[in-house]
Amino acid sequence: MALADYIGRYWAGAETIYGVIIAMTFTSVLRGYPQVFAMVLSRTVYAALACCLAWGFADGMFYFWERSYIIRQENRIIELSKSEEKEPAVTLVGEQLDDTILRNIPGEQRLQLYQRLVQFLSGVNARGKLTARDGGTIIFGTFIRSAAAGFFVVLPFFLIHDIPMALRVSNLLGILLLFAVGYLRALDKDLTSRMAYGVGTSLIGIVIAGITVVLGG
Repeated sequence: MALADYIGRYWAGAETIYGVIIAMTFTSVLRGYPQVFAMVLSRTVYAALACCLAWGFADGMFYFWERSYIIRQENRIIELSKSEEKEPAVTLVGEQLDDTILRNIPGEQRLQLYQRLVQFLSGVNARGKLTARDGGTIIFGTFIRSAAAGFFVVLPFFLIHDIPMALRVSNLLGILLLFAVGYLRALDKDLTSRMAYGVGTSLIGIVIAGITVVLGG
């Protein structure tokens, strides 16, 4: 299974966005300095990479923790659905689903839907716990997305010795990567919607990175 199968396509794409923003935040400190000591440049670049690596690993752990928690909650609902008293199961289902698209259904009809859902759940088996392979996919997949995005942004500094030029190329690559993420996860599949979502994602990423820099992040 792919990472998106565990944490969803939205959050899988978000990890790439986070990596780009983190790396661009670090490299932005080089703006206005056409010449810096090699040690300063290398420390800045490697600090950006290290932060992306740490972020990817930490987020992967949190996603694994969250996924394990969700499975326990689902198994608890299934267990309660098999009991004579269905109300606790209906209540838990409501806690899980009230904050989804189902909020648009009137309360009485939503309650009836939950009651029917509990009846269906009474006939299914509990879900198995996450395996070590599942955990590895979540943690490693998140780690790789964040690390790869960060490396993509700082790569020009390894290849181009002119710092202003390297910074411009780096920013361009970051913006293109943000665009690609937005383009690929657009809800509508027509070209216009994909392009609009790609541009929107790029602009949001640039604004967030800019605010982070201004705030000293």
